[in-house]
This record gives sequence, structure tokens and C-alpha cells, in this order.
Amino acid sequence: MEVNAMAKGGNPRHLELIRRINRSLILNMVKERQPVSRAQLARALNLSKTTVSSIVDELVRKKLLVEYGDCCPSGGAGRPSVMLGFNPRSAYCIGIDIASANLRLIITDLAGEALYETKRPPSSRMGELIGVVEEAVRDCGLKMEAVFGMGIGVPGIVTAEGSVVRAKFLGWSNFPLKRLMEEHFPFPVFVENGVNLAALGERWLGSGDQVDDMLFVRIGTGIGGAVICGGQLIHGAGGNAGEIGYFLESRDVELGNVNQPGQQGVLERKCSGAALTGHGRPTEELFAAYGQGDREAARVVEPFIRDLSVAIANCVSLLGPAKAVIGGDVSEQMSPVIYRLREEVERLTPIRADVCLASLGGRAGALGAVFHAMTEVEQQDLRLQP
Repeated sequence: MEVNAMAKGGNPRHLELIRRINRSLILNMVKERQPVSRAQLARALNLSKTTVSSIVDELVRKKLLVEYGDCCPSGGAGRPSVMLGFNPRSAYCIGIDIASANLRLIITDLAGEALYETKRPPSSRMGELIGVVEEAVRDCGLKMEAVFGMGIGVPGIVTAEGSVVRAKFLGWSNFPLKRLMEEHFPFPVFVENGVNLAALGERWLGSGDQVDDMLFVRIGTGIGGAVICGGQLIHGAGGNAGEIGYFLESRDVELGNVNQPGQQGVLERKCSGAALTGHGRPTEELFAAYGQGDREAARVVEPFIRDLSVAIANCVSLLGPAKAVIGGDVSEQMSPVIYRLREEVERLTPIRADVCLASLGGRAGALGAVFHAMTEVEQQDLRLQP
């Protein structure tokens, strides 16, 4: 329902907030119902025709919406209406995921359709990172003015200002990545923890199915987690939410197996890719052998399933997510064990969640970086490039 901000004192901030909300409502409805007319938008959203017309004109100028032409109303009576549609190719976004194995860059349109994708060895040198972005935009046939934002995922804690508190393998400590990138590029840059972005990517275009409440567990060389509640990432104090690798059980405490500063977490030592390969067999071979009933493989995989199931069940009981999505490099080999993992979680907690494997593979982090940048641009009301 449209709110009369002037009746509340006409505070300019109130006016702009209301306009931003109305703009988001209109844009989302056009995406869902296109083609649609201004009059249909006004009726469906209970907004005045003047408000809708003003906002639509702005979105058309920014090329977010396109006018398809006139359409006569049903029955043949009345004036024709100009129909509107969403224009996903009006602007483009860059997503980068810097991981220990590689750096992945994706350029997409506003609908998440990838125009360009590349993988490179990871680098901590700013000159090389800037060069990768410039080369990608050039190879894609775009101009920098067509890019409206960029998201970057890094393996470490990130401040609200976009500085990397610590990324050990990159050698970054209190590194102002956002500021340094924005000094070079004409569009806004947003930096976030890589596991958080992988969770956003799976929620947007992968197994998360756009649910508002989701647990994400990424198993690679190590293990990490992310929590989405009400459609928003949960960061926690100091950005430490989702550190599932530090989970432990009472038997760990009894054995003196507790978390120590600067060391791998207790669960990470049991359930990460490094922990599995430490038994002498590649994870793909290990899981495949388990699926075929191999007893030696079962001695390794069953404890893995037990420990991971306990961790996920506890998260499900605490958070009540609709989905618990397992991603990361190791997850791509886990199809022989996912049914057992799902059974165990259901046995350990009466709170139900859909436990499933991620579907985007190594692309999740970069796509999540795109989604994060798009969301931040919209929420901060930064103007798109013409």
C-alpha cells in the first residue's frame, strides 16, 4: 500500500525510502508478470498512477525496463496501453571467487545469464587481479560503463567496509580490497566471505531454490558454513557466524580434543577433504567404493557421515532452515553417501529440512558474488550506469 510520507512530516529520507521500496515492488512485478501495463501495476500494487508512471519512466531511462508497444484492452474498449517488460541486458555485473585452488570470474546480465567465464590461478597481487578484470571485460566485448557493479569473494573474514581482516594463503591482513578496487574501476565493488557468497549463489540459481532460510556447508580442503535467515546472510559478531569447522561433541571434550587458536577446528579435522584424503585414498574413489559396499571404505566414510550428520542436525534444530545444502569440491563426489547423510539427519532431529547436494559446483561463489553486488546496488540505491 502506498504511504503518504508528507503526512509524516515530509522527511526527505522517508520520501526516498518509500520511493525505493515502490521501485523495487514495481521492478519485481514486471519481472514476474511481463508484459504488464502501468495501469495494471498501479491496481496490483495499490499505488497511484502518478507514482507508478514516475518510477516506470525512471526505470525505462535506466534501461531496466523496456516498452513493448501498445496493446488493446480485452473487449476492444478503451485506449491501448503501453506494455512493459524487464530488460536483463541493460547492464552487467562481475563476480569473482578467490579460492585456494583457483580464481573464477563470471560476467552476467541482470538475470544471471553468464556472458563470460574464466578460471585462473589465484593471485594476491592487485595488479594481476585488476588485469584479470580488465581482460574479461574486453574479451566479453563490453565497455566499463556497461558494468554496474562487482562482487568479490575471499577466504577470510571481511569487515562491513570491505577490508579483508585475514586471508592466510593470500597473505592479506587488514587489506582494504574494496577501496583499492574502487580506486581503479568506475563501478562499486563489494567484498564478502567466499563461503557466504557460495551460499547466496546456490540460493539464487542452484539447489537453494530461493528459499529464505537455508544452511550451507562447504566441504573442500577445509570445511565452512553459512547461514541465510529471512533471505539475509547472518554474519554474527566480528563476521564469525557459520564457522561449522569448530563444532565439537561431548566425547571430543572428554578426550581433550578441543579447539585451539590458530589450529584447524575439531570438526574440520574429521570431516574436511584433507581429513578424508589423509586415509590414503582420493575422496572420489573413497565414496565410490563405499557406495559399492567396500568395508575398508566404510571404516572411513561411516564416521564422516556420523560426525557431519550430528553437526547438520544440531544446526537444523537451532535454525530451522528449509534446506541444508552441501557444497564445495568434496560434495561433487558425495552422491553415493547423500542418502545416508539425509537418513542420519532425519534420525537425529525431529525438525525437518531438505538435506541436498549443491548443484552449481565451483561456480557457486562467483555467481553468489554477482548476486551480492546486484543486491547491494539495489539496497544502497546506487545509480546504474546509463
